[in-house]
Amino acid sequence: MFLKSIINDLDLQEEQNDDYEPFRRPPNFELAKNHAKANKFSYSKEIENIDNIEYCPCCGFPIIESQLSFCCKNEELAFNGAGVPLFFEFMLFVAILLSLNFLISGLYNALNNYKGSECETNSSVCKLNYYNTYSLTNSSRTPDVILLGLDICNILVMIVFSIYYRRRLNIVAAKIDEKNISISDYSIQISNLPLTSTKQEISDYFSEIKLNGSSISKLNIVQIVLGFDMQEYYKLTKLKIENELRITSILSEQQNLSLGSQTLNLEQQLDEINTKIMQFQQNPQLFKFSGVAFITYNTSTQAKQIRKYHTQTKFQYILQKLLFFYPLESTKTFQGKTPHVIRAPEPGDVIWENLGINPLIQFKYQILTNLGSLFILAICFGSILGVSVYQDKLNQSDKKSRSTSIELYITVFGLIASFIISILNNIMGLLIKKFVSLELHSTQTEFNISFANKLGIAQFLNTAIVPLLVNIALNDQDILTQTWKDGGLISDVCLVLIMNAIFPWLFNLLDPYYFYRQYQIRKSQNQGQTCALTQREANLLFEGSPGDLSKKYATITKTLMLSFFYAQLIPLGVLISLSFIIIDYWVEKYLLIYRYSKGPTIGSQLADEQVDTYIELAILLFSIGNCIWQVLLQDEIHYLVWFQLSLGIAQYLFPMDQIFDNFIKMEEPETQSTFEDNQMFIWDDYGKRNPVTMQNEIEQWILQISKRKTSNLQNKKMLKYFNRVNKQQRNKQIELQESIANSLITSKFLKFLMNKRQIYPLHQEFINKLKTKTKNKTDSQEQANYCQTINQSIQELQI
Repeated sequence: MFLKSIINDLDLQEEQNDDYEPFRRPPNFELAKNHAKANKFSYSKEIENIDNIEYCPCCGFPIIESQLSFCCKNEELAFNGAGVPLFFEFMLFVAILLSLNFLISGLYNALNNYKGSECETNSSVCKLNYYNTYSLTNSSRTPDVILLGLDICNILVMIVFSIYYRRRLNIVAAKIDEKNISISDYSIQISNLPLTSTKQEISDYFSEIKLNGSSISKLNIVQIVLGFDMQEYYKLTKLKIENELRITSILSEQQNLSLGSQTLNLEQQLDEINTKIMQFQQNPQLFKFSGVAFITYNTSTQAKQIRKYHTQTKFQYILQKLLFFYPLESTKTFQGKTPHVIRAPEPGDVIWENLGINPLIQFKYQILTNLGSLFILAICFGSILGVSVYQDKLNQSDKKSRSTSIELYITVFGLIASFIISILNNIMGLLIKKFVSLELHSTQTEFNISFANKLGIAQFLNTAIVPLLVNIALNDQDILTQTWKDGGLISDVCLVLIMNAIFPWLFNLLDPYYFYRQYQIRKSQNQGQTCALTQREANLLFEGSPGDLSKKYATITKTLMLSFFYAQLIPLGVLISLSFIIIDYWVEKYLLIYRYSKGPTIGSQLADEQVDTYIELAILLFSIGNCIWQVLLQDEIHYLVWFQLSLGIAQYLFPMDQIFDNFIKMEEPETQSTFEDNQMFIWDDYGKRNPVTMQNEIEQWILQISKRKTSNLQNKKMLKYFNRVNKQQRNKQIELQESIANSLITSKFLKFLMNKRQIYPLHQEFINKLKTKTKNKTDSQEQANYCQTINQSIQELQI
């Protein structure tokens, strides 16, 4: 019966796996809905009990019905890696930085500017509006020593707070990593392996380490997953998907699934592509080893030991690739090559088709993408310059005619220029993302870091520096007039700050792609059996897209640098940026919980990189901006200006992150339990993510879960049966004991004893001990001789 149940369950599982065919038409919408539930950004404690959940046959993830609360704590978002809660921690950190900046020096600056009268004195060129009233240009032309002193205090406080935040960042990341167990806790990634090495040779070499130069310690390897050079396989798969999309488009226009001449040609091409893909799948030896492997050990301590044993750095690895570095005698080599061993990234973080790419090729592409980013900035500069030139012509006409309509045109063109900057920032994000994809990064984290850094710097230059350069290029008047006038620097930057505080979160909230996707979902469901989508397309449609944290980081860091650079000139800009951060914080949380899909696990590296790259840079830009406005707008330069500039440069050039790491060492947390203990609760692994082994690994995983569930079900049935039998036996025993006790109590001998005053206090103890004595006496012979038991009990109680 037990074996039959397992077979039935496995047959059912095979039927479920057979139901998932990526390119079937029409799709199974129930599978698509379940895939969406398995990939939505949510977590439930129910999934910790594998007997109570189902798994998606497409991705192997548990299907979750519950939804996170909008007001949940950031720590509750850590189930998908430390990167998500650290992103919201970073937003809070930026909000605190902006608040400190405004409270320490910005508030005094704004009030002092409001009391100034420079704009009123020069009313012929300065229009008294909220732009100019609170700007530095409305204050006295002599240096304000109090303001400069407060700016120095501002820099010092922000430096101290950034050091504190670094420590908090590491503590939060360590707690999350310790709480959330993943396969990367037990795994290493090895690069620069010989291309001719086999899995068995790699296993033999990395399953032992030498201690004290002589004794050998054996390590327990659980799993080895090899990375392959699959550029050709990847191109075939990509071509197959493109042809399927063309067929879907044609069938959608026909509004039926009958194949015409166009689709027949595409189907023939698909057959040829499928034949080549099947050759790869049936002959794994066609895949060439990329020189990269992922090894999983049974304990995290073993993984840490092997990383410490192989100490080649990334710099040495690159030098060896460039043929400038030769291994030293102390360097561990494997078949003539020095392996580069690091902690393995999360399985979903790996970009498998880019494993083993030569660093020279990556370096070449990085140079090209940087040049491409500069070209985009040049186009942005030209666009804004053209609008500003037209504004300047209107301004010259306004001086002659004093027309209200021309003033309105100037304001409208200022809004257009700010709107163009916002649009160009979005277009820039799309183009730079395409450029960064050409750099062939091996992990999504590396891609995100490169994209966030390039986009953050590019958007800052486009938002903050380009308007400044445009105003300098059009400087046909003195700098003060150029700053004051309608369409001048102050009005341009104020409008940019306002647009920047509204457009990013509003565009994300009213994302047209999201509403179009919802429309497509309803449309495809209404079509039913005539739907032209494949199962894969339907799954992706229902799943949606994960939030792009790299782009969101770029928006936040750009806002921080923009407001700091213009903080002294436009102190209210800091408040505008602070309001944006607060609104965006809750909008991003709403989008994450209710719209975005889960996506791959995100570690803390992206947050670390943003802190290391932008915090010192933002403080430096604050001091540089203060110096620029003092030089341009004041009659003389106070020595405190140069002091705060020196302070900003020193804190930027000083390796604060390295100093912090040396003084406050944060040990990597070790997982106490073994991989075998947690294996059933770790759904994501390298075999399920490797395109070569993905489908087979997912099927085996679901099969394994099915066996366990069936075994547990049978065990529960057997346990329930034995509990029932034991309960019946126990009830009989209790009835027998009660019968003996009642017989004794009703006996004349016991009544005689109970009538004795000195015996009465021992009555309950006597009865309890009597029951204990008679508990195991179940046969009739022992029941008949209970008087002997009474005598023994009376003697023990010393009656």
